[in-house]
Amino acid sequence: MNKKTEESRIAYNKIASEYDTSKEGYYTRFHIKELSNTIDLSEGDIVLDVACGNGTLLQELSKKAKIQAHGLDVSENMIHVAKMRYPNINFKVQSCYPLEWSDESIDIITVCCAFHHFDNPQGFVNECKRVLKRNGTVYIADPNFGAVLRFLANKFWLPFSKSGDVRIYSKKELEVIFYNSVFKTLQVYRKDKGVFLKAKK
Repeated sequence: MNKKTEESRIAYNKIASEYDTSKEGYYTRFHIKELSNTIDLSEGDIVLDVACGNGTLLQELSKKAKIQAHGLDVSENMIHVAKMRYPNINFKVQSCYPLEWSDESIDIITVCCAFHHFDNPQGFVNECKRVLKRNGTVYIADPNFGAVLRFLANKFWLPFSKSGDVRIYSKKELEVIFYNSVFKTLQVYRKDKGVFLKAKK
């Protein structure tokens, strides 16, 4: 486990029991709601939520359709909370890269407020391309910072962050990462405090 991943694990282990009332939990609510409203689901879809935290997004998606829901996270304590809350969903302690899934086995992959923690974003997106079925889709929600704040955060704050943050991405940077992995169609938009991406294999 690399340094930033380990920092993320430690940071989220500390706040797992009170995550929903923490500033991180409060910030994430908007992104979860937007993803829940926009993700297209079909009965029986296999959905993998990467960096699933306490499982809230998967639970919301499970209300929309009968899906096979799977969540993974590096934080043991967050996974413990998720398993206690939602025993009918499959949760596992695991890093985001590489993905321990076979080729073309997943219909939908979600990442909510965690992509900026990934130390190898291109490697992760390549893994998404590998494990997604034909016409499978990735949905990303991440923080939306203005250009100046994003520059300052990436230059002066994140290098010294102990929470596992790696980089805040612009809309254009997200597009380039997914274009490099040759996704078929791509939609990226900003809304309030979030930047959202939908990429179809």
